Amino acid sequence: MKKIYSAALFLLVLASCETPIFIDPVGPDRELVLLSRMLTSDSLHTVYASYALHDNLVKADNLTVRCYVNGKMVAETTEQAEDKGYRFKAMIQPGDSVRIEASGDGVRAVSRVKAPSAPALPDLDVENETVRLSDGRAAAVYNFKIKVRDIPGERNWYRIAYSGRQIVDEFVPDDVPYAIHYGWARILDRQVEVSLDNTKDPLLNPDGREVEDWRKDYMANEYNFFTDELFEDGSNEFTLSGETRQYRNITNFGVSSRCEYKVTLSAIFDIMSMSREDYLNSRMLEMDYFSLSGVGLVDRLFSEDLVLPNNVDGGIGLVSVRSVTRAEYNLGVYEVGFDNFFSPDSWIRSN
Repeated sequence: MKKIYSAALFLLVLASCETPIFIDPVGPDRELVLLSRMLTSDSLHTVYASYALHDNLVKADNLTVRCYVNGKMVAETTEQAEDKGYRFKAMIQPGDSVRIEASGDGVRAVSRVKAPSAPALPDLDVENETVRLSDGRAAAVYNFKIKVRDIPGERNWYRIAYSGRQIVDEFVPDDVPYAIHYGWARILDRQVEVSLDNTKDPLLNPDGREVEDWRKDYMANEYNFFTDELFEDGSNEFTLSGETRQYRNITNFGVSSRCEYKVTLSAIFDIMSMSREDYLNSRMLEMDYFSLSGVGLVDRLFSEDLVLPNNVDGGIGLVSVRSVTRAEYNLGVYEVGFDNFFSPDSWIRSN
């Protein structure tokens, strides 16, 4: 009870105080902030640059950004994309040493980072299940089993990312007028976003959350970060679950009643290894968006500012490289017609 009175008195004093307190800012007038997360699976990378002022953050224009791989400059750019990031192309392999330099307008900042070793190709398997969802409907679910092998001889930090892949082949008969093609041709090959549930996995969900309690917050581990602490130099099988409809849902797509279609579906899993600083930065940013009490004022009053890892000389920020191993699981090839193209539950599997 005394604590409640003390807190109430503290808030009352804050509200009634009329004498302002001025604190002179310390440190430089501005610092160059560099942020980048590069993936070995991509050839196009982005560096976000800003100026940190005493009371504000503004975009840093008119910079030259250079990328060096193993001591050799492989890219240089002065152009900013629509999102104000400096974008460049570079091939980065696991084990490469990468240096990012940004200079201009009287500032210069450098970050040096090494791409970690890449995880081994994981074993993938899937189990089919029909479950009753919280809204009362029955749904077909994939339970993906992903066996990850630890990179031996070192401490490691990981993330599991995922997506779906849809391939559509179309057969057009010769008697169809004004067709773009005849016979079989590929008309779609794209990756799609899917949402998977990690609550069945004891390592990704150590608090034992149930599906109904799963929320996008730090405790839910929405982005599936983990370390090798519990299976160092060994392996661990992870379970992620999701509705089959997510992989089969093809929208904004025109089909013809005179054509035949084959739809090939795949589940894609990217196993990412990263530095300890990258892991801590990502998890702490998740925590920063997590409202513990549900009352923003209370969270701001009784929480401390985050202290994030920094590896930028001459400025602040974090530049990182994640080494990615991609595994793709074939979910089947389906023969689809005009009448049931948008009714995935009625697709006929041909393999």
